[in-house]
Amino acid sequence: MFKKIKQNRMYENILNQVLEAIFRGDLKPKDKLPSENELTQIFGVSRVTVREALRALEQYGIIEVRQGILGGAYIKEMDLDNVVRQIGNALRMTNVTFQHLADARASLEEIILSKSIPSKMDDEDFMRLEKTIATAKSHFKQNRNRERLLANFEFHTAIAEMTENPIIILMHKLIVDLSIYFFENVEPSVPMIQKTFEDHDRILELLKQGEFREASRVCSRHIQEVSARIIEKSKQQSLLKRFA
Repeated sequence: MFKKIKQNRMYENILNQVLEAIFRGDLKPKDKLPSENELTQIFGVSRVTVREALRALEQYGIIEVRQGILGGAYIKEMDLDNVVRQIGNALRMTNVTFQHLADARASLEEIILSKSIPSKMDDEDFMRLEKTIATAKSHFKQNRNRERLLANFEFHTAIAEMTENPIIILMHKLIVDLSIYFFENVEPSVPMIQKTFEDHDRILELLKQGEFREASRVCSRHIQEVSARIIEKSKQQSLLKRFA
């Protein structure tokens, strides 16, 4: 998995090889790295260099160093929330618009539904989607608007997580987290809410029937239509506030 390294900036070479091993899938979250002594032999460097590399890996959040009987350097699981926060803060400084987010989410979910999850879905996945729909409808009846909104988004999050692809899940979570602000600041009409329930029911039914391409088209259209209504509603509310 690893190979001996050249003399200049040796600890960076170790760091890069560990990252490459993670990207190849040779190292996975919770895997333990060889001991310091073993790493010095594997890489052909001093213990000082190995420790420098381990410190760098720990600072970057790639490994965690544990003490005690089961001590050592372990590959950390990716903290999606932390990654999303960092990327999201950077994107907020750019000219990203709500329409950009809607277009990206519609395209991503269309690909997910038509290509990424057809062979992976099972009864448990269908039950998860059914639960999000039922939860959202329950919150609507109780006038719990934020909870209803989050449950509706959970329907789409569940779809992304069924891919079991951390990059797709990260991209989707980033888009959703940036989009929620716009939804929370717009008061939807009852017909808008009911249309979302109808679309989610339709998407789920198509998935159960194995009509993944049609489900992807319905989902993409649903996201675009909802986003267009949110933008229009936002403009109307802005005008009302201006002349109030």
